[in-house]
Amino acid sequence: MAMGTFVVVIDNTIMNVSISSLVADLNTTVSGVQAAIALNALMMAAFVLMGGKMADIIGMKKTFVWGALIYVCGSLLASFSNNLTIFILGWCAIQGFGAAMMLPNVTTIIRANTKAGKPRATAYGLMAGINALGMAVGPLIGGFLTTYYSWRWAFRLEVGILIFVLLMRNVIPKDIMGKVRPRLDKIGVAWQAAAMIFVVLGMLLISDYGLLRAKQPFVIAGYELSLFGLSIVPVLFGIGAACLLMFVRNEKSNSKNKKDTLVDLALFKIKEFTKGLNIRFFQVALVAGTTFAVPLYLQVTYGLSAFETGLILLGFTAGLLLTAIGASKYGMNYTPRQKIKSGFLISILGLFILISYVANGENPAGMIPGIFVYGLGLGLITSQIVNLIMSTVASAQSAEASGITSTLDTLGSSVGTAIIGTVLVVSLTYFSGNLVSQSDVFSDEAKAQITSQMATSIDIVSNEVVSETVQENGAYEEEIVRIYDLARENAFIVTLLFMASVSLISYLLARRLSDGLVVS
Repeated sequence: MAMGTFVVVIDNTIMNVSISSLVADLNTTVSGVQAAIALNALMMAAFVLMGGKMADIIGMKKTFVWGALIYVCGSLLASFSNNLTIFILGWCAIQGFGAAMMLPNVTTIIRANTKAGKPRATAYGLMAGINALGMAVGPLIGGFLTTYYSWRWAFRLEVGILIFVLLMRNVIPKDIMGKVRPRLDKIGVAWQAAAMIFVVLGMLLISDYGLLRAKQPFVIAGYELSLFGLSIVPVLFGIGAACLLMFVRNEKSNSKNKKDTLVDLALFKIKEFTKGLNIRFFQVALVAGTTFAVPLYLQVTYGLSAFETGLILLGFTAGLLLTAIGASKYGMNYTPRQKIKSGFLISILGLFILISYVANGENPAGMIPGIFVYGLGLGLITSQIVNLIMSTVASAQSAEASGITSTLDTLGSSVGTAIIGTVLVVSLTYFSGNLVSQSDVFSDEAKAQITSQMATSIDIVSNEVVSETVQENGAYEEEIVRIYDLARENAFIVTLLFMASVSLISYLLARRLSDGLVVS
């Protein structure tokens, strides 16, 4: 099960470091590849809840195996694609759907085939540890294969791993199905998929179009969509919320009329289940934010390659692996609540070590102690939270609970990346504007012009890119580079402080968890 999810985890990280090669090989643009990345996330978000429900309909093992087969087909098609359309069909549509079938059933299969207590906690910890390893080695594998061979071999590597998993499928016990099987709530699937698509799409577009006020007009089929200067993001959120309300209404109606539902809404009345989901959401968002912000800082500040960045990130993975696996095997005298609380406190300590480095450090390797401690904290949380969530529901509810958890994971990952990106850009704009206004080098007219340009077109880039841009536009190169460098440093510090605040809020939420597990 861990190997199956490992493939899905490394898939996204590999593609994120292969954008330039994809643009050249597929004869497309950066925007085209970014759209493909977004569509892959959308497909998983849209159908992962259905993937969990299919466990009750055809069996969790069969759903996982079929998902893996579909994933293999999508990966093979993507690896041989020669244009963006075929690539999107293989990677986003087919492979993304396969991942949605696989992921929720991983948790369900582990729950069904391990004993409650230490064996199950160890299994979940092992799964979390291997997935953490995937987040770290993904950029290394992607950077190595793309640099020395081709990004196509990354997909073929995934195919090889999944073929091994499929050959070993007899290790998974056969499904024991009930005499009466539920039917798939197709209308519920449609409303839930639409809700996730619009919400996740809104998250992914925050950095380009702004959260509230439009940074640029949204253009579709040649038409500009702009309402009172608003960004397209709140519009997408509104449509997503409306679809979600229709989904809830449909599920309540089906439940009242004793029809099959996609998800049992009664699960959300289990207080410990919803508390655990909240903790899991923040933990996933923090991991996603970290794997976005730290590599970005290393690359724009020090000019590190994807491969070199991955080497630094091994410090984060080492910490995460150590506690994700170790805390599940040892420390059984401590409750999950105690471990999760300690994990958030340790992560806050790691973030403050990182803040100290960003403010004073010069060698990129100096980030390793901070991200190692931060990884220790998140690994401690990871080792406990899935087991805690799944232990609060009865065995008959585990398939639906797993689907909900996987859906929330996708949302948390999208939210973490989008919000961290937004905090970075907003902070950079604020500090740049302040430093320009305080500078004695610029004239008043130049200050107004530079501030206006920064407010509409500023982005997280290296000093070299800033210098080249200034040279094209004329004067004040040295002062603008100095200001941008300082503003970027301050923006990263603010972002790390924001992440520490999220960890603190999560710690306060974790204090409300029960000391023991509810259902064995």
